[in-house]
Amino acid sequence: MKKTLILITSIISLGAFAQTEPATPKEHPKTKSAYLVNVNMDIVFKDKAGNDLLDSANATHYSYKDIALCYEVKGKKVKIDKPNMDYPNNQFMFKDTETNTYHLRVFLEREVLHLQLNATTTDVIKCTIKKEKGSTKIEKVWYNGKLEWELGKNKSQVITITK
Repeated sequence: MKKTLILITSIISLGAFAQTEPATPKEHPKTKSAYLVNVNMDIVFKDKAGNDLLDSANATHYSYKDIALCYEVKGKKVKIDKPNMDYPNNQFMFKDTETNTYHLRVFLEREVLHLQLNATTTDVIKCTIKKEKGSTKIEKVWYNGKLEWELGKNKSQVITITK
């Protein structure tokens, strides 16, 4: 009789637990929401005739091996070099298949950067970076003193520079 009572109690208990909703997992109090970082800008370089200056098929192109991104420390230019990163110099070049144009993607982690295109040409990129809870994004970009891009006004983060 005692075994039967225990068995009936166990079955009723299991039935009661099976009908209750599963506990919803609680978010750990230290869990943070996703963090958006959007600090890249694509630059297309064209000459006055419309030729792609990043295309090595163009005789007057900028060679990727000569391009460097630098920032200033106490008035001196320092080349960006992060050997453990995917893009250790905060830039890379790719061909856009839709436009058949080469783009130089730069990561604007500082508000003033120097873009050395070759031994004789260095341009200045300035930007405003807005850091808020949960995001870091570029708001405006000036290239050699001219406002070229503004958040909300330009859909894509691509600027075209004519040399």
